[in-house]
Amino acid sequence: MDCSIALALMLRGAAPADLVGAACPAAVVRVAEGRTATDPISHEPFYAGLVQDANALRAETQDFNKAPTLALRATPRFQTYLQRLQNLSAGDLKGHVDLKKRGTDRDLKCILLGVSRDIANKVNDLKSAASDADLAQALTNTDLLLRDNIDVIVTPDTVDSGLDCVAEFGKDA
Repeated sequence: MDCSIALALMLRGAAPADLVGAACPAAVVRVAEGRTATDPISHEPFYAGLVQDANALRAETQDFNKAPTLALRATPRFQTYLQRLQNLSAGDLKGHVDLKKRGTDRDLKCILLGVSRDIANKVNDLKSAASDADLAQALTNTDLLLRDNIDVIVTPDTVDSGLDCVAEFGKDA
């Protein structure tokens, strides 16, 4: 099976182990299984912590999305979950600041700023859902963003896209 087909199937719910028989590079399989980060920065304790937190939040998001109901939002577990999302958002912003201080031109510094802001928006969506269906959609969107949060940290840069944080997010970025 072609690797791109296997990856597409995995994104639709197939197990990462299904990639093993595909023509996927070993690094792709390891990342899909959550075993190995491939970008050197993801091995630094701070960034590894962001990945670990996002993985844990993804699992919790998926658990909540098994039976989404507005009553869920009043539970202490959900309130703690929202706080943990806000903490991840703050961590991503801290990562942006760290990379900016290092003087890196890597896209990751801009992406972390954007993800940080997007997580804050997802928290608002979770809080303001008007129906069980709205909450389910907000949880799905949060899950996708958390996956992206992990991917941008563990996936090595292949090219510098030239993303300009200032043009994208303003003079304080």
